[in-house]
Amino acid sequence: MHQAPAERYGPPPSRPRAWLAAFLSFLFPGLGQAYNGEAALAWLLAVPIVVLVAAIAGIMVIDSSQVLAKLFDIRFLIGLIVLDAVVLAWRIVAVLQAFGHLARPVARSRATWAVALLVTVTVAMHAVPAYYAVKAIDTLGAVALGGSQGVDGGFGIGSLSEPSSQPDVVGGERVNILLVGVDSAPGRTTALTDTMLVVSLDTSGTATAMISVPRDLYGVPLPDGTPFNRKLNTLMVYAGSHPDQFAAGGVATLKATIGKLLGMPIHYFAAINMLGFKQMVDSIGGVDITVQRAINDPTYWNEYDVQTGFYLKAGTYHMDGHTALAFVRSRKGAGDNDFTRSDRQQQLLTAIRNKLTAGNLLLSLPGLLDAVKRTISTDVPSARIAELASAIQRADMSRLQRVVLQPPDYMRADPFSAAGYVLIPDLDAIHALGQMVLTGETIPTPQPTPSP
Repeated sequence: MHQAPAERYGPPPSRPRAWLAAFLSFLFPGLGQAYNGEAALAWLLAVPIVVLVAAIAGIMVIDSSQVLAKLFDIRFLIGLIVLDAVVLAWRIVAVLQAFGHLARPVARSRATWAVALLVTVTVAMHAVPAYYAVKAIDTLGAVALGGSQGVDGGFGIGSLSEPSSQPDVVGGERVNILLVGVDSAPGRTTALTDTMLVVSLDTSGTATAMISVPRDLYGVPLPDGTPFNRKLNTLMVYAGSHPDQFAAGGVATLKATIGKLLGMPIHYFAAINMLGFKQMVDSIGGVDITVQRAINDPTYWNEYDVQTGFYLKAGTYHMDGHTALAFVRSRKGAGDNDFTRSDRQQQLLTAIRNKLTAGNLLLSLPGLLDAVKRTISTDVPSARIAELASAIQRADMSRLQRVVLQPPDYMRADPFSAAGYVLIPDLDAIHALGQMVLTGETIPTPQPTPSP
């Protein structure tokens, strides 16, 4: 019996244009098959990808902001990873089939090596978004309620419990978030909340407000009406270390107290490590800030516990993390105080929000995610983060109302009290301000009062 020639049982070892068919299918599944004359298979491979691309393009045109907000949804990200893997497999099959129709892989063939390179590039193209998605899932899991990371690090924030009252953001309810800054500079052993800022988000995007609450407020009524005869910036740690008096814990007590002060419910809490804040700014390539008035603070101690002073002339700057951190920490310069510093903190938060929603952050995304993971802790359940991101995305920052609670409109200063310099709140005035925020009224906003 004679042995049949090998050529009858498969394609020839190599044909000059086999690699070209593979390359065409690398560009778009089905093109290589069309080049090879396999019309039916070309349509089979191409149509699903065409439909997918058209669907994504249509969604982005109709409402791209909602798609961006979905990137904060862990379930959506998992779905993207699965879809990414399926499309990767589809493309590899298209490349290999287009090549295999005209040639058998031969180890020393240049065409085989070219196809291997195409497959490698294809895998890399899909590995990058999958890597970003995995990092995003890790970050969201860390900063959301129950996450293992965050800013505690021994500073007394303690465990966070799920908020008892959560607004229907999708249904249009306003959401109020308490942001506290934890300054973990060298030598600090407690989480004094020197920065307390309430962001009230109007989910329609038209009446969002920021309200800075001074750290030196004294005698603020607790949820049961009893005055807290200490400075407000000590309440979180004090309540957390006295569970016999504050069964709800430090964070819940601070939220309820500030909510009672303003006359509005505080739904969520977020703690921000001020040193990690520096990394966040660096990770997004810095922010643009207009300094309205010169800063001249020779007493400023930087994040490395070195007295360097801090000086800026009035003007517009592109600030890196180091400069931005000094911008929001300095308060002892000529004409500066806690109130002018609070105003600068609001200004920087607004600049960061604008930078994050402007796009063009793809290359900086891994670093940003790492910084967020190490910098922020919240009591927001992971399932709610996407809808909050959507509300922030929709907020019209040109109509943002920024208020710094300060004398004489909302309190009076008492520099000679037994507790040192304190601020005695005008409860009626502050409560009236809260009602104006809730009803979307225009708030008469005084400029921060400079020190003499």
